[in-house]
Amino acid sequence: MAEAVTPAGRPTVVIDADVLGQQRTGDETYVRGLLGALASEPEPFELVAATRRPDLVPAGIGRRPTGRGGQGLRLVHGLPRVLRRTGADLFHGNYFLPVRWSGPSVVTVHDISFARHRSFMPPHDLLAFRTLVPRAMRKAARVLTVSEWAKADMVERYSLDPDRVVVTPNGVEGDVSPDGPVAARSPYLLFVGGLQARKDPVTAVRALALLDTELQLVIVGPDRGERGAVEAAAAHAGVSRRIEVLDYVDRTALLGLYRGAEALVFPSRYEGFGLPVLEAMGCGTPVVAAATTAIPEVVGDAGILVPPADPAALADGIRRALDDDGSLVTAGLARSQRYRWSVTARRTAEVYAQVLAE
Repeated sequence: MAEAVTPAGRPTVVIDADVLGQQRTGDETYVRGLLGALASEPEPFELVAATRRPDLVPAGIGRRPTGRGGQGLRLVHGLPRVLRRTGADLFHGNYFLPVRWSGPSVVTVHDISFARHRSFMPPHDLLAFRTLVPRAMRKAARVLTVSEWAKADMVERYSLDPDRVVVTPNGVEGDVSPDGPVAARSPYLLFVGGLQARKDPVTAVRALALLDTELQLVIVGPDRGERGAVEAAAAHAGVSRRIEVLDYVDRTALLGLYRGAEALVFPSRYEGFGLPVLEAMGCGTPVVAAATTAIPEVVGDAGILVPPADPAALADGIRRALDDDGSLVTAGLARSQRYRWSVTARRTAEVYAQVLAE
């Protein structure tokens, strides 16, 4: 596959883009948004994405396939091979660093939910994250994360030097807008996120049952172990016919669902950022979310925040959103304008330059 042509003399930065095409929700959105913004402006680096899906790398970024296989094989063989063949000067990892890489590195860690709550991650992933991610954070010259709250959390948990942890918030892309196709369906609330304990879809289902309305609840996200609990909660509350689980949907369909929803319901108990709330606001959709972890930092006063794990409070917040006069839409659109991938890319490139100069 053709590489991006780059003038000689610029340092080579290899970016781990393995999540592209892997339906990894927020992590994939971050990598796609960062690469797209880095590609749109000339940078003093040769940028190369290491990925199993080179076809998804934007024009202007070099691409190197890492081969097939699981995470372990990629860290031991795939990424080191890319680093050798590109003559990399800097590696930018996503949670992990490759084995036997002694060059400068930067690592993005979106949150440390794996360290805070065992139930928030499947057991087969938990050991790898608890072992390898702290090691990567200590080894990397800089740790990037997506919110001030996430930074404080990891600095406190792992006694990191705060000066080594840099906040590069998520952004929204040009397609995140009220303008565009709208999902055509009966009035509905929207839940976006993997079906796992920390996203707390069960509380969304129980809140729906408390509403005196025929609104539907559309749940978008891959099953991470909680679909059975969602279906059981819906059956127990007598709202099974009002619940629709769509699993993963493509980008165009997701944006249409944001635009058509009466409100985004986001009861997550732990977030390093909470991309769905930002994307919903950017699409002109009111947000009702749990007032916990990084969510208030992102939402500010542009949404309705309620206590976590409280169906009654969530239901009350939904009622307030449904009765709103449009001020939530206006405030949400204004709030979303503060977050741009171009800013994320600029701050990230500044980190690259700092590390390479050390």
